[in-house]
Amino acid sequence: MSVAEVLSFDLRLELPGFTLQGAAEIPLRGITVISGRSGSGKTTLLRALAGLEPRARGHVRFGRQDWTRLPPEKRQVGFVFQDGRLFRHMNVERNIRYGARRRATPESELREVIRALDLEGMLGRKPASLSGGEARRVALARALASRPRVLFLDEPMVGLDPDRRGEVLPYITRAADEFGLAVLYVSHSQFEKGLLADRELPVAGGRIGTMRDGPARLELPVAEAGGGQVVFRVGGERLALPGEGEAGQLWELRPGHGSILAGAHPGATTAAAVLPVEAAGRGEAPRRIRVRVAGQEFSVPGERDYAPGEKLWLICPRLRGRWRGGWAQKEK
Repeated sequence: MSVAEVLSFDLRLELPGFTLQGAAEIPLRGITVISGRSGSGKTTLLRALAGLEPRARGHVRFGRQDWTRLPPEKRQVGFVFQDGRLFRHMNVERNIRYGARRRATPESELREVIRALDLEGMLGRKPASLSGGEARRVALARALASRPRVLFLDEPMVGLDPDRRGEVLPYITRAADEFGLAVLYVSHSQFEKGLLADRELPVAGGRIGTMRDGPARLELPVAEAGGGQVVFRVGGERLALPGEGEAGQLWELRPGHGSILAGAHPGATTAAAVLPVEAAGRGEAPRRIRVRVAGQEFSVPGERDYAPGEKLWLICPRLRGRWRGGWAQKEK
């Protein structure tokens, strides 16, 4: 991968009773989830990359630009903290415009951010009147309004119940897609990682691990819809998910963790879905196999090599689908 396409670092940060150390190259596209248990060093890593830990030693490069001695305000990082940190004396619009003012963001771009986060109807409200999910969307909009080169999200779903998380998470993927931003997302949640991650960077005990592929993604058009279901067809297989949609709508499907490859159809099964795929080679990470389906490639766990073009079946214990409005989930 070209040096211009990665955020690369090699850091060591010594704090009282704790040391963070490691190196990685993070692709400047999609969503990278920095995972690990509480206290493992995830947030500390994010702060060090943003320039908020002056005691950090080593180097940080964003593409061809050396960030090592660059102050935080020069790194053009959009940072969303756990608590959102909205200004309580300002209404929603003024909070967002505060982010825009830092970079002299054009009015047209500001309006695009407000539209993408569905905030048009709450611009006059104060933070105290917002739900937890609404406040997270405003914090995300404020960060986007500052025209960042990369977006850092530090466990932004903390304190939200599952329903509110389900409302906010699609806006994060929308932000990454519509604004073409690389996102570094700190979380210890398997649910959030399964829905968001293009790749995962684990951190444990202050040690930064090896990058690994995220869950598979597959984009498919809806074949038919109605009765609270959307239906997709893949290689003669019929896949149905709960949700509202319409024929031709493009959805993103994600087989969940625990999906396995098989050389033959498993027959009757309690799996959420069985997808016909063909082998396409080794994945970038260890013990991953790239497969091809409907003209698209992604990687899944695999212990052995398969000949390119070999016909296989991907058995998915879970299958989730997303269109702009949110996520549908099928579990067995």
